[in-house]
Amino acid sequence: QAESDSEENRRLRQLLELREQRRDLSDLETALITEYAVSNWTASLTLDKGTMHGVKEGDCVMDTTGALVGVISAAGLNWSRVLTLVDMDTSLGAQVFRTKELGVVQGEFSLMERGLLRLGFLPADCKLLAGDVVVTSGLGGYYPAGLVIGTVEEVLRDDSGSSSYATVVPKVDVSSLTQVAIIKSFDIVT
Repeated sequence: QAESDSEENRRLRQLLELREQRRDLSDLETALITEYAVSNWTASLTLDKGTMHGVKEGDCVMDTTGALVGVISAAGLNWSRVLTLVDMDTSLGAQVFRTKELGVVQGEFSLMERGLLRLGFLPADCKLLAGDVVVTSGLGGYYPAGLVIGTVEEVLRDDSGSSSYATVVPKVDVSSLTQVAIIKSFDIVT
């Protein structure tokens, strides 16, 4: 019990530090993961917080280090379901931290089994390198900017040669998570 309490204490301290670092994330709700489900078509988590806690569909979910886990896809009174980043229905604006190049991170069936993402809609002459950090872009105001998505594994050209795409390794290993933070509201930083 002492080990469990110590681990929970560590996670809560990390979350408190994250709140200090990211003041733009104005309303966070911590939640415990009650179920982790993976099938051929989907990868999701079930959380112990729902609409009675102010959680709604479309809210972002991050781990205690500020890395993106996924997005709330459904919410009931005291539960919510998170589509993780590798799910095929995931699609969100992204930016490469080093080069500032913009793209769209998507779950893709062929990459899902390897736990990877596709960063698409990149220019053919993009300057990405393996190891580059990919973060949320914040464009459109749907998701906060600067949440870490993962790192570039490989940069490839599409079949036509007119654009590039990259495979991305997510920062978060969702199978090892026990607690997350739901971003219920955030300030748009320009």
